[in-house]
Amino acid sequence: MLKSNRVSRALKASIIAAALLSGMTAGHAFATTLRLGVGADALALDPIASSDNPSIWTELLIYDQLVRPSKDGKKLEPGIAESWTVTPDGKEFHFKLRPDARFSNGQPVTAADVVFSLKRAAGEKSSWASFFRPISSYSVIDDHTVVMKLDKPFTPMLNNLAMFSASILPAKLVQDQGAAFFEHPIGSGPFVLKNWVRGQQQVFVKNPYFWEKNKLGIDGANIEIVPEDNARVLKLKAGELDAIVGIPYNQVDTLKGDPSIAVHEAPVFRVDLVQLNTTKKPFDDKRVRQALNFAVDKEAIIKGILRGNGRVATSSIPVMAYNNTNLKPYPVDLAKARSLLAEAGFANGFKTTMLVPGGDAVERQVASTIQAELGQIGVVVELQTIEDSAQFSTTKSGNFEMSLSYATSDTIDPDQLVGFTAVNPERANAFHTQWRDDRVNELYPQERVTPDGEGRGKLFKEMQARVRDGAPFIFLYDPTEPYANRKNVSGFEVLPTSNYALKNVVIK
Repeated sequence: MLKSNRVSRALKASIIAAALLSGMTAGHAFATTLRLGVGADALALDPIASSDNPSIWTELLIYDQLVRPSKDGKKLEPGIAESWTVTPDGKEFHFKLRPDARFSNGQPVTAADVVFSLKRAAGEKSSWASFFRPISSYSVIDDHTVVMKLDKPFTPMLNNLAMFSASILPAKLVQDQGAAFFEHPIGSGPFVLKNWVRGQQQVFVKNPYFWEKNKLGIDGANIEIVPEDNARVLKLKAGELDAIVGIPYNQVDTLKGDPSIAVHEAPVFRVDLVQLNTTKKPFDDKRVRQALNFAVDKEAIIKGILRGNGRVATSSIPVMAYNNTNLKPYPVDLAKARSLLAEAGFANGFKTTMLVPGGDAVERQVASTIQAELGQIGVVVELQTIEDSAQFSTTKSGNFEMSLSYATSDTIDPDQLVGFTAVNPERANAFHTQWRDDRVNELYPQERVTPDGEGRGKLFKEMQARVRDGAPFIFLYDPTEPYANRKNVSGFEVLPTSNYALKNVVIK
């Protein structure tokens, strides 16, 4: 040790230089933080009390689940559970947890945490209880083995365990802290929320105990809330952000022409639509709702505003498993629209209002187009701008007539989105439209106990057809999702479930 202290300054300098060069080669040695721009902030970080996408996507950075969707959205892969088996009758699930799975405070993830979290997800305070109540009993075999039993088969069960609402939480901390836990949550996901200035910024650091060893290529992420789409684009071009989501389609080609920026288009499970509040006149009349669908030229919107990046929606279920490809979209037929309005007693049209997310440049353009096209049949629409983060709570409260919005699927199985957009009563009551169809309500529990295959597909397809006919929405389009990053960033992705993945990001 004495001898090492006599190393010359020149030799020390060369050693330091070699270490730095080695760090550059490895790509992970320097502290790197991704600067990401998004349009809206999370409302809450409790997985059982969240339904808005910003909250869900934030939670997926913090918490982990037993299983998770694959990158291509076509299968499930291991999460905290390194393996699982299901009995042939579909009523018993055995999960083996990873022995190295830990929460961000270093505490091991145990089978007891799994049982606590899933029982909580099925509890009275959960917005997602129906997804987990089919589990009738749990058995903790040891710290890393848990068995769940069902009284009868429940086909979406495994997919539901991949949802954010099935996030595994540290039982004792949640029990001790209650609601305060979710102000400074601890999970076993890739990142830890270090600081949160609501409406402005979320600051994340990597979870040093994340079970995917040597997986994280960045030390953290600063997620900046930039509600205005164009402002996010400008910040990316100026180098103030490393990546952004939610790009106006009319700026995609411009960004592609920037040699420092890479643009991507994700095929997501998403449908854009206009919610119609069926508890308010004249939207309580199906003929009026259908008339609005006949009046809006969706193909023109896709061609002119989306620049071809989408297809016309036929129901509230996007292109995913069991999509009803035989359904035809509402054609543009102004004469039919006027006739339906006249039958409903509105031959001269009517006046109404539509909520429009203020920061979304694409939706502002779409809203203006819808306003003009409905004007052709005498429907005068006043556009009311609303913050993205406030729109969900406003429609949930029923304080709206029309609302330009979208829905995404958090799983690769359509059960979740059917329940969210078509079933009433359910947690969202047909995506806040309050539309109710007794046949859909019969079919929904049937598909949940029907084995995957053609029979289950027929049930989904009938539900989609009934939603199309009932028209609780103006069905617009199933888009692709454009996003971008500076070219020194690799591994930034938007997944089919629409959340952005950061664990593979590397900044050069």
